[in-house]
Amino acid sequence: MTILRAFAMANLALGLALASLPGSAAAAETILFNCFFPPQHYMCTEMVPELGRRIEKATEGRVKMRIPPKSVAAPADQYDAVVAGVADGALQFNTFIANRVHGIQVAHLPFVGSEAAEPASVALWSTYQKFFGDKDEYKGVVLLSVFVSNGGEFASTIDKPIRTVQDIKDRKMWALPGTTADVVKATGSPVVSGPAVQMLEIISKKVVDGYAGVPTSSTEQFKLTPYTKSMTIFSRKIFQPSFSFFVSKAKWSKIDPKDQKAILAATGADYARWIGALQDDKHEANVKKVYEAGVERIVGAEAEMEKLIVLGQPLVDVWLKTVGGMGVDGKKVIDDYRKTTAEEEAKLVK
Repeated sequence: MTILRAFAMANLALGLALASLPGSAAAAETILFNCFFPPQHYMCTEMVPELGRRIEKATEGRVKMRIPPKSVAAPADQYDAVVAGVADGALQFNTFIANRVHGIQVAHLPFVGSEAAEPASVALWSTYQKFFGDKDEYKGVVLLSVFVSNGGEFASTIDKPIRTVQDIKDRKMWALPGTTADVVKATGSPVVSGPAVQMLEIISKKVVDGYAGVPTSSTEQFKLTPYTKSMTIFSRKIFQPSFSFFVSKAKWSKIDPKDQKAILAATGADYARWIGALQDDKHEANVKKVYEAGVERIVGAEAEMEKLIVLGQPLVDVWLKTVGGMGVDGKKVIDDYRKTTAEEEAKLVK
């Protein structure tokens, strides 16, 4: 045996021995997954970490996830940051991708959503896969799951509650940008619009006489309870925020196909259900605090809601036309989404 051959065989034996030792396997593929919420927010401390745990468990540690200590991109830029390789994955508020991912916006249509997050999250995943799963809307990324938060309400910061559309028209309202602001403007109300993080400053200074589009729990979370007199609750919600969780196709291509399949099985509808249920628990706890603080709960009249639905119909029509251009019957999508949500809600009652 030559010296070179002996040296090669010795190296091979050493390599095989090292490979058999614990922890000596090939380094895990790590997904840098961005969370644009404040680092202390439960989205970054509980919800996104659970996604990482699911990925690591499903792949037996071959794929791991790491969350940056602070967001690497502005909230509106999550999708672009992932495609550009600034991060490998992220969650995105779906309003910010309304011009590129149309089907998922069914959850944002006025008076299509309901209050609970879990049923809506499961329904959105199911309906989207059924009608848009083959449309390749999420270009450059792979969709892992979705999340729909609790439905938005109408709040009054003055002694007169919001009972009618006229009550909205007669006051200045703060509203979430997009669907909510557009519907409230349609009533004739002068609207102040902006991100939810600005609500406290505007409402505490009495710039407006009410606000719309956020769930009752946000009244507590954004420290608005001391300035809120009443909440008006309609059976169908003016807006229900939704989010997408995805990784770049560039990172996805580095993951073994077997592990890709395992990740998709561990996320998708199952993760949507888990994250929705967690959100509902937090929502319920905060809603209780709002009403215990003395905020009045007003049940919105169905007749007034029907008027609001008419005002929101132009937004629905635009969406129907958009997805119709994709060869999708939007009315069937809405019906399926609402039907699946109702079925999931019924399961929770039992």
